Amino acid sequence: MLLLILQQVVIINTLIKAYFFIVFLLLYCWRIDMKYKCRHCNFIHFGSMPDGYICPLCHAGLFDFDLIEEEEKVYNRVETDERCVVRVEEKCRNCVACFKTCEKVLASSDRKVCLGCGQCILTCPFGALIPKYDYLDVLDLIRAHDKKVIAITSPAVRVALGDAFNMDYGTFLEKKMVGALKTVGFDMVFDTSFGADLTSIYEAMELDERLDNKKNLPMFSSCCPSWLSYANSYVPLLKKNLSSCKSPIGMIASVLKKYYYKDAIIVAITPCTSKKLEIVSGDADYVLTTSELSNMIRETGLVFEDVKDANFDSFSGSSSGTYFGTSGGVTLSVLKCLYYFRTGNDLSNNEVLVKDKEFYKEYRLKIGRNVIRCASVSTMGNLLKVLLIKDEFDFIEVMNCEGGCIFGGGQVVLPANKKDEIIKARALALKKNMRKGNSFPYKNPLVSELCDKYGDELDGVLHN
Repeated sequence: MLLLILQQVVIINTLIKAYFFIVFLLLYCWRIDMKYKCRHCNFIHFGSMPDGYICPLCHAGLFDFDLIEEEEKVYNRVETDERCVVRVEEKCRNCVACFKTCEKVLASSDRKVCLGCGQCILTCPFGALIPKYDYLDVLDLIRAHDKKVIAITSPAVRVALGDAFNMDYGTFLEKKMVGALKTVGFDMVFDTSFGADLTSIYEAMELDERLDNKKNLPMFSSCCPSWLSYANSYVPLLKKNLSSCKSPIGMIASVLKKYYYKDAIIVAITPCTSKKLEIVSGDADYVLTTSELSNMIRETGLVFEDVKDANFDSFSGSSSGTYFGTSGGVTLSVLKCLYYFRTGNDLSNNEVLVKDKEFYKEYRLKIGRNVIRCASVSTMGNLLKVLLIKDEFDFIEVMNCEGGCIFGGGQVVLPANKKDEIIKARALALKKNMRKGNSFPYKNPLVSELCDKYGDELDGVLHN
């Protein structure tokens, strides 16, 4: 009897130990499988949360994460267009950040085509996504001294370059940027705002004609290559509504190559990764991003803060062209030109009624008995909402990146939780600069000289 009791005690004891072991194992596995989501940036952390944990995406603290209890959607990493965005495999952690960013950009999880916009670069917490680097090739060309190497710089670069050198957000560095480019070895440096003036004039002429004929309205801007990729891939029915004008980079690069520096190498420096898709047209030879420019400066051993200021060589643009770097800049500049073509007068700022809507900005301009209605929109998610009411407008400006080019994928990568602050600071810097000098594209004497000299021949050069 005693033996039987002892056997039962051993069995019970074994069962209890097994029970607690299984419970421990289940709890351990559950702990491993746990997922926590950041309230600020939606980054997902897998497994337990160690003390002092910091979000790698937005630097939020441990107490800013919530346990995900429901089954989450399974995400995959995005496959990028390697002409624009490159993945550094050894740095990739297969997190969800890039996929979620792409899903947000496209306003859909049904992802078919990479737009090359580079927004995934700005949100990758591990630096696994970078612009396709071409700056070393450009440095080789500069050092070879075989041909003139000319830089053309987009407006948004001059308010973001300082971020790479720990300067305040939005620091306006036009002259120091030009000085750095000349010190690096570029033979000449021109302002892409000159191309923006040409785009404003020729888009206004095209819009004027469409308004008269009442055909293919609304007309959509054609400056953003990511938007053009989106239109061609997702809304091909809108192709006829796209402006036929080249982008500012295409405008100035084609003019330089056609009329002034036929054998030169043209290097466009831009905040945008998808601009690298434009070089297939042959207008520019290379496209470098803002982050590539900062790497180039370091590669040559320059101390950026000590670089002497310098001015553009020629082909400067109006301050209106400079404001192309922000969402709405194209619209305002096109309206200035359209108003002048139809009235012969300069447009004053108070003649344009501007309203901030929930997902776009609306512009109304009365010219005679007609009211011209326009909209500016950034991000494809907001665009989809605007497309539902597109027939209410005559002109729609589309930028893929939030806030416009100032937050392009080729800009310096900064903390994600500072995004709104950064966009505001960069836009303000461009706006302050806009108040200086001529703000009417058609009053740019260099543009007038070009048009007078080459006339109708320019149409074939400046249109796609």
